[in-house]
Amino acid sequence: MKTFRQIFILAWLVMAVASPRAFAAGESEIKLPAPSLTGKLSVEAAIVAKRTERNFKGTPLTTAQISQLLWAANGNLPADAVSGATSKVVPSAGGLYPLEVYLVTGKDTVAGVPAGVYTYKAQTHSLQLIAEGDNRNLLANACLSQMWLARAPALVVVGGVFARTTARYGNRGVQYVFMEAGNSSQNLYLQAQALGLHAGAVGAFQEAQVSSVLKLPSGAIPLLVVAVGK
Repeated sequence: MKTFRQIFILAWLVMAVASPRAFAAGESEIKLPAPSLTGKLSVEAAIVAKRTERNFKGTPLTTAQISQLLWAANGNLPADAVSGATSKVVPSAGGLYPLEVYLVTGKDTVAGVPAGVYTYKAQTHSLQLIAEGDNRNLLANACLSQMWLARAPALVVVGGVFARTTARYGNRGVQYVFMEAGNSSQNLYLQAQALGLHAGAVGAFQEAQVSSVLKLPSGAIPLLVVAVGK
């Protein structure tokens, strides 16, 4: 006859296996599906069609869509596609790659990704949890109360660690980081269009507040907030 302790442990194991979870016990990382390297929309068509959007429906995004967007923003190239010039989708002065990309989601706004703030880890093509909960309203408030941002299912924040570039290029490196953030933003717009989504970028915000909401590490500076969705 099973003891009460044995029955309790057995019941706990059954519930643990049966209950879907985004994270395994003790983990805070989500592995993203591999990005597609081919699409149905030409670059020219995406350039013509892209525009800034500020009205978003409540349609959730898929993990595959988020995977593709984050890869376009700052992902790594496949090993067999790497040239001598770059190993990432965004060219970088001196191959120093100062950009860091973050994702902000709400409850059920991205399938398989709980509400929270995440850093995109290009090396493993995964999301690392920084802060739990829906922080879209806080981020929108930090962006001079542009509350339309909070209605987008996902917010992608492009940040930069300037010291990576200025250590080699001095003050000129500051301009290089901004140029690279522009490349990342353009990639996001074009990728969103190719996926049948819309994007809207914001550069007006209180830097310290945005950094606080995202819990950015020392040295990482937010440069751009891009809302994406239907």
